[in-house]
Amino acid sequence: MKENAVYHVTKVITDNSKKKAAKGVLKEQFITIGYKDETGKVIRLKLRRIVFNAEDGKQYVFITNNFKISAKEVAAIYKNRWMIETLFKQIKQNFPVRYFWGATPNAIKMQIYCVLIAQLLMVVIRKKSATKKSFANMITVIRLHLMSYIELLEFIKDTYKAWRRANPPLILNI
Repeated sequence: MKENAVYHVTKVITDNSKKKAAKGVLKEQFITIGYKDETGKVIRLKLRRIVFNAEDGKQYVFITNNFKISAKEVAAIYKNRWMIETLFKQIKQNFPVRYFWGATPNAIKMQIYCVLIAQLLMVVIRKKSATKKSFANMITVIRLHLMSYIELLEFIKDTYKAWRRANPPLILNI
C-alpha cells in the first residue's frame, strides 16, 4: 500500500502496534477506498488492511479483498509471491530469452525448462562455494570460462587464485 493512499478505517480487528518489539501481525483493519469510474461516479471498495512486522524489523502493509483467510496467511502468500517475483527477475536478468528456438509449445517449454534448470544449478553452486560474489557476476564468470579446465567451486570462491593455479605464469630464462 502506498503511503499517500486515502482510506477510511471502518473496523479494527486487532491492534498490537502499542506493544514493544511486536512481531507478526501488528494491525488488522477493515477499510474502504473510493475511486471514480469513467462516468465520474464514486465507487467504494471494502478491503482488509494488514500491517505486518517481519523478523528483520521491516514493516509491510498488505491490502486484500479476501476476508476468509487469516492475516498470517495473507502475509505468507505475499512473501511467497515476492520470492517468485525475485526469481523471475533474476532469470530475466541473467538468462535472457530473447527469442525461442522453436515455434511449437513443446520447444518453448523445453527452452524455459532449460533456463530454470540452469538457474537452479547456479543457485546450488553459489551456496556450495559460499562466495560473496553477486549472482550476476558469478553467472558472467562461469559463462566466460565455461570450457576452462578449472575446478568450479574453487574458481567461484576465488577466481584469481584458481586461475593462477591452473595457468601458472611462464618464466623465461634468458
